[in-house]
Amino acid sequence: MDAPTQNLISTLLLWLVVFSLTTLPVACFSLSVRGSSPPPPIIACKSTSEVQKAIDIYINPNNVVLELGAQLSDTSIHLCRAVGSYGRAVLVDVKRKEATSGRSHGRNTTLFLKESNDAATTTHDVTAEGDSFVDRSEYHELEQFDQWRELMDGERQYDALVLDVGSMIGNDLYLTALSLATEFIARQQRSRAIIIKSKVLTAFSQRIIHSQRLLDGTVKLPAKDELEKYSNPIIIPCVGVSDYRRTIPLIVQQEDHVIEVGCHYGTTTSILHDAAVINGDDGFCAGVDIGEKIIMNAKKRYPGIIFEVVDAWNTLELIKLKRGYCRIDSSLGYDVVYADIGGLSGAHGLLE
Repeated sequence: MDAPTQNLISTLLLWLVVFSLTTLPVACFSLSVRGSSPPPPIIACKSTSEVQKAIDIYINPNNVVLELGAQLSDTSIHLCRAVGSYGRAVLVDVKRKEATSGRSHGRNTTLFLKESNDAATTTHDVTAEGDSFVDRSEYHELEQFDQWRELMDGERQYDALVLDVGSMIGNDLYLTALSLATEFIARQQRSRAIIIKSKVLTAFSQRIIHSQRLLDGTVKLPAKDELEKYSNPIIIPCVGVSDYRRTIPLIVQQEDHVIEVGCHYGTTTSILHDAAVINGDDGFCAGVDIGEKIIMNAKKRYPGIIFEVVDAWNTLELIKLKRGYCRIDSSLGYDVVYADIGGLSGAHGLLE
């Protein structure tokens, strides 16, 4: 794995802060752009109240903050109070049909729009606490979601982003949230925080264990009989080949079915094989790579280990590989997957 990719993966999975109503942050990661200053933290929140807690911690008076998926309700009000009379809250949402969308419920434009405020009665101009935010907010209703990028044009710099993924795009997808965060970081060099309301991103972050925490004993994985194969496995990012290999005794157990994607000349695969396979019968280990010459070299170096040319994006071929060698074992998939994939030093490649 090339050095830029190692650094990107390390920082990506190091700073995601997960808020709970009653506990301190338990995990964190950030998205890094090569050659830039340390990236801002991404704060994943599963509820509106957690978003408000994050705003209290990360948003300061006088900040300029972009809110995508603004409902002009509790979060928008909380944000406007946080930036103060000398700050700016840029509130953005996609235009919706009032008759068919429940997302419009609870909006009160008179608190934020000067035009509405002028036309409304004084009873609708302020909150119960007497607040009006016309002096510090602007509201943009977009025809299409992609138009949010137009708010990045020009010289305006944002101190933070508040994003409600489900509200803005209609689906709570964590890769979409991370992609938006990546683009925002690339365009906004001075931003200090990205606050995202997303249940799936919060759940995703809780599956990440940095290799350093595993190696120093801060975190221990459950015993094998307590782990089950499922679609949301634990993810352990590593910095460098040394840490990558040092995790093997802590992760791989005898009789595991293991595959290394991007095996290169097979050195790590051979260590995985020794940890998982007993007497050549129980357990399974294979290494795959896309380069034919690389696999030929791996087979010469380690003739007793399975190496095959497979495109890692073709997951069906990865499943067929094991079925071809383990005809007795009918289970699908692998207990552990090690991945050492170079060439993904760009943020889009990493997300893919």
